[in-house]
Amino acid sequence: MATETKKKVKKRKKKPLLKFPRRMQKKLIVMFGVIALMLIGLMGRLMYIEQTSGEKYEKIVLSQQGYDSQTIPYQRGDILDIKGNVLATSIAVYNVILDCAVMTDDEDCIDPTIRALVSCFPELSADELYGYAREEKARRYIVLKKKASYEEIQPFVEMQEAVDEEDKKINPNIKGVWFEKEYQREYPYGALASAVVGFTASGNVGVNGLENYYNSVLNGVNGREYGYLNTDNNFEKMLKAAKNGNTIVSTIDMNIQSVVEAKIAEFNEAYTGAFRSEDAGATHIGVVIMNPTNGDVLAMANYPNYSLSDPRDLSAYYTEEELAGMSEDEKMDILNGLWQNFCVSYTYEPGSTAKPFTVAAGLETGLLNGTETYYCDGYEEVGGHRVNCVVRSGHGMETLEETLMNSCNDALMQMSYVIGNDNFAKYQQIFGFGQKTNIDLPGETRTDSLIYTSDNMKPIDLATNSFGQNFNTTMIQLASAYCSLVNGGYLYQPHIVKKITDENGNVIENISPTVLRQTVSKNTGDMLKGYMYSTVTSGTGATAKVDGYSMGGKTGTAQKAGRDGVNYLVSFIGFAPVEDPQLVIYCVVDEPNAEEQYHSTFAQNIVREILEEVLPYMNIYRDEETTGIHSGWDIRGEETGASAMTDIINNEEPEEDSGLPAEDGLTDVPDTTGDLPEYTGEPVEGVDTAEPGTQDVPVSDPAVQDAP
Repeated sequence: MATETKKKVKKRKKKPLLKFPRRMQKKLIVMFGVIALMLIGLMGRLMYIEQTSGEKYEKIVLSQQGYDSQTIPYQRGDILDIKGNVLATSIAVYNVILDCAVMTDDEDCIDPTIRALVSCFPELSADELYGYAREEKARRYIVLKKKASYEEIQPFVEMQEAVDEEDKKINPNIKGVWFEKEYQREYPYGALASAVVGFTASGNVGVNGLENYYNSVLNGVNGREYGYLNTDNNFEKMLKAAKNGNTIVSTIDMNIQSVVEAKIAEFNEAYTGAFRSEDAGATHIGVVIMNPTNGDVLAMANYPNYSLSDPRDLSAYYTEEELAGMSEDEKMDILNGLWQNFCVSYTYEPGSTAKPFTVAAGLETGLLNGTETYYCDGYEEVGGHRVNCVVRSGHGMETLEETLMNSCNDALMQMSYVIGNDNFAKYQQIFGFGQKTNIDLPGETRTDSLIYTSDNMKPIDLATNSFGQNFNTTMIQLASAYCSLVNGGYLYQPHIVKKITDENGNVIENISPTVLRQTVSKNTGDMLKGYMYSTVTSGTGATAKVDGYSMGGKTGTAQKAGRDGVNYLVSFIGFAPVEDPQLVIYCVVDEPNAEEQYHSTFAQNIVREILEEVLPYMNIYRDEETTGIHSGWDIRGEETGASAMTDIINNEEPEEDSGLPAEDGLTDVPDTTGDLPEYTGEPVEGVDTAEPGTQDVPVSDPAVQDAP
């Protein structure tokens, strides 16, 4: 029996699907997440670049495949005064460019093109142009003339584009000439407000003043015209328009500024000679006019100043022979000094214009109440030193008001004992002495190392500081602090720019007044206004009085470094009208050109003659009886009217601001007004851009006598 053999067939087990270990799965998930996040981040970055810099990179791409590409320059924004008058602007000028390759491509175009060029631009040489045609046929860019005006190029443009009645070109053979547009900075009023406006160097770089401080606001972005071959090899053009700069509207009033500069010029014509020559007059003169109610600077002027159109021109101050004998470094040193803004960049001892702040500190702390009297015997003995008053024989008994009217050093020192180091130093800080005002101008000098703290202030330092010696300030610092005394006690940050607009006049930003803090109460301010009103009507400030207007103010005379009784810085700071002050004016005359420099009447005369024109212009009405006379001399040094100061000046012991070398000169603080470096703006070749330095205040002085 046959046996049937059965084959055993083994079932093949199905292999399971590929499985990763759990740990590997986690790694893959993490890796996928990271890659996804990177892709999302990359897409976000690309979107950001497209949004913020798309045009920039588009221009780069186009320029790489470019043909016949041309930059379209932006127009730098204007600088206007508060009334809209243009102080700085940019006008279009044109470079005449010859594309020799285009002109010589057709022999019939060479002669007509050259004849047209020579006819319209007589300064061009036909021989030179034919030389280009023969020897430089391949050159595409030859500058024939730079910065031609619109009017200058029009005859050629009209000849090039002229057509007949059938709209056919009359001169079809004039080819290869085009005009490259750029902008040139112009200053319609020459040197007006030169230290405030500033100027530009090549490449639209602001060098000084508002041109420097607001450089990025005034500048725009260049556009570009691209010619390129598309994918079908057809020539196409793309235009990326330029973005013009914004315009800044300043707080400066051109009319007020003009009056200020004219009066400074009149003073210099009467009292000064060439700048820094043997018969030189005042080393510097500075005038600041502010609106005390908001910190607006209405005018800021310096002597010496410079032409904004040609800021390197020194011919107004030196002869050709003197300039020929100078090295370039010497000229640059002079220019660095000339370009600085005296009102913000120079420090000096303020003298008696600081006395109202000492009185304010006493009143505000309650240590003085206005009923005090002081006996002035002509000097005080402080820390083993004898410190003299301006009147060596003494003023006698004086009220608090009379100490300011007569500018009595002795009384101020007696007040300082009551006020003390801590309160005096505290209120110097409150008024902003030792701090930058942060005015929107470059080059403001630091003064923090030029004042004492309560810790290092010795009795002699407190005594001399109380009447404005032995510490340094700047004009804008003191003027801003003074505004707070007469406006109810509010210290505003001074500013030069009111608003920023685009090229069409649309407002981009309004710059609102900034109140930094309250320095004194309204009650204290009102008392001081009354005291300073008496100072102008019956005290040392009588020469500054404008007939028919109520005014207040304070004179100042500071003996300069060396204390030799020869060199002085004299000043006057005032306000009008008394009840509702609309302006504060501060004038400093550094070393007047006179045998006797110590008369503050130099500054007072300048102030009075400025205000005689500015007050009516500002629609500030007369609020006092008109007398028809004023005290002192006019700006030209001629005695006029009933001079209350004449007897004082002729006395053997003249009053403050009119006589004794020891009036305010008690500490040998180095004079910082003559050696500060240049502005702190953008670097310019050949110009030192270091920030003005500071120095320690010395504490000894031979003018302070040892007490017996």
